[in-house]
Amino acid sequence: MNINEMEADLQRQIARDTKPWMRITAGILLFTVLGILIYCQVTSPVQIQKRNAKASLQFGEALERAGIHTQPDASH
Repeated sequence: MNINEMEADLQRQIARDTKPWMRITAGILLFTVLGILIYCQVTSPVQIQKRNAKASLQFGEALERAGIHTQPDASH
């Protein structure tokens, strides 16, 4: 028996042994875990700091393009 036949046999056995409520529960659990992971990633302090730093840099560049200097000159 090669690997492909073993995989197909295992998939058939799993499909035969699982009940619909098990699949629904597993799907809900997977989506819940995925949602929690995404929420943690989006609201982590490190990610918020990165977004704030990027926005600050872009704002500074826009001010420079408009001719407004935001940093004191070192020559004075």
